[in-house]
Amino acid sequence: MTKRVLLIFCVLYLALGHREGEAQRPRPQPRIVGGLTAFKGSFPYQVSVQLNGGHICGGSIISKDYVLTAAHCVYEGQSDELVPISQLYIRAGSIFSNFGGQRRGVSEIKAHPSYNYPIDDIALLKLAQPLKLNKEVAAIDLATEEPTSGSELTISGWGRLSEGGSMPRVLQHTTLLGLSNEDCRKTVPIPGHVICVLHGVRQGVCDGDSGGPAVLDKKLVGVANFVDGQCGTSGPDGYASVPYYRDWILKNSSD
Repeated sequence: MTKRVLLIFCVLYLALGHREGEAQRPRPQPRIVGGLTAFKGSFPYQVSVQLNGGHICGGSIISKDYVLTAAHCVYEGQSDELVPISQLYIRAGSIFSNFGGQRRGVSEIKAHPSYNYPIDDIALLKLAQPLKLNKEVAAIDLATEEPTSGSELTISGWGRLSEGGSMPRVLQHTTLLGLSNEDCRKTVPIPGHVICVLHGVRQGVCDGDSGGPAVLDKKLVGVANFVDGQCGTSGPDGYASVPYYRDWILKNSSD
């Protein structure tokens, strides 16, 4: 058995095997634990979504005018009210969430019309001013196919470093294993258009990573939605499938 196959087997066992028969609802707390510090310009598509000047979520640049994030990032708590658009900003082109790069306001929020957490948890932010694209601020292509189980996905964000822990000053990233919706649903009761990201203990996303990217072969395949369990436990993280929502994304970001 090769090292790669053995690794996939071990992670699948930790994240799924010992949970067989359980029917726990995914916890609404997308979250990067056990990650590495990013270098300047290494994630040019990553943005910090900010409310009242503070980081709340991640997002991905899909054009000079649009950012893709999670719908629950743009609603007031559990209500049906959108956050005040005048207080919503994004920061692009910096590995720091609180300074550097390009800061833009938001002129329109386009949440999926069928959003009902955790269903259809995806949203577009139209920027008040176009981004100036360069080597540190770049759009990422949308994937057309979902990752197969065992695919190596790159995730990134400014989320907490542990459950209830501190927020990092610098962007964090790590590489984890993807799990198809079909395989993930055998153990975790997830929506039909979610892909799972597997990880071991003391790894994964955390508070503040919601809306952030999962990337395969330099293409965006997922948007961070939720986790099953607490930060750093072995439960899988749920990401909205970009290939599934691709037509909706393109249609609503064409202006």
